[in-house]
Amino acid sequence: MQPNLEDVREWMAEGDRLMAEAYDYLNIGTGDPMQLDLAGRHFSRAAQAYLAGGVEYQQHGPEAPVQAGAPIDDAAALIGRLDGHLRDEADAAANAAGGQSPIPDDARRAAAERSRTFAEELRDRFSHAAPHLFTRPAESGFERTVASVRGR
Repeated sequence: MQPNLEDVREWMAEGDRLMAEAYDYLNIGTGDPMQLDLAGRHFSRAAQAYLAGGVEYQQHGPEAPVQAGAPIDDAAALIGRLDGHLRDEADAAANAAGGQSPIPDDARRAAAERSRTFAEELRDRFSHAAPHLFTRPAESGFERTVASVRGR
């Protein structure tokens, strides 16, 4: 059974919505610990939505472990369910996010930065690997007026 493309697109649209909200929190200010935490959580949830969409796309039949609207597993478990090109892209995005050197005096900023990088990398890589899964093109971008959460 082929995956329902509309269900997959719903996951990807949810990821896009969460990314936009995360940028809104960053635009309020990276100096506010609450806003930084909210941004990091939204970036993390966006990444999980993209991964869940990828898993949904690759699953076949009614026994698929992830269905649209179902609870989202952690990112590592979702990456483990992917295979082929999407798995390679998810692994590369995780490596890019993990490759950031943490800022010793500000773990909160480092965590938000890793979440942002992971979500952005997933969105970019998945939208190029499987553009038909998204309702908006990769080039449309998000409000990225905050270039980094690392501080000024």
